[in-house]
Amino acid sequence: MRKPECFGFPFGCVAVVAAASVAGLLGSARHHVFSLLALGFVVLVTGVVTSLTATAGTALIAWGVHSGFTAGTLGALQFTTETGVAALVFTAATAFGALARRFVRDAGSESPHPLEGATRTRLSGPDTPAHTPPVGECDGDHRSREGSSWSARTQVA
Repeated sequence: MRKPECFGFPFGCVAVVAAASVAGLLGSARHHVFSLLALGFVVLVTGVVTSLTATAGTALIAWGVHSGFTAGTLGALQFTTETGVAALVFTAATAFGALARRFVRDAGSESPHPLEGATRTRLSGPDTPAHTPPVGECDGDHRSREGSSWSARTQVA
């Protein structure tokens, strides 16, 4: 199974750039709150769908973009009250996103897996092996080792 949090930081960086670009088109140069809200939303969503580490990195990138291109010019970081407020907003978005992810994950674990309790049955046929599958293969990997007579001819009943 693929882990969605593996690409959290790249997802966050691309989303920050996209959100800052859209906020810039909407007039964030005059109204800095557009950038703050857009980037805060990106950090929050990143917190819900990825790991805490990826979200913290995304919050740092969001602060740098807001400080350097909305409050400052040409990427020169500004350390002002406005950028301090932005840092607090992004930190809060990181925390709320992490809490929301925990609740989403806990809610998802209460519902049973669709295949929970399912049994494996063998297809009948002349070349069906009479022994159990080899132990130690990757979970979910239905390929056989070289020289093994175990086949992936099983199905979920």
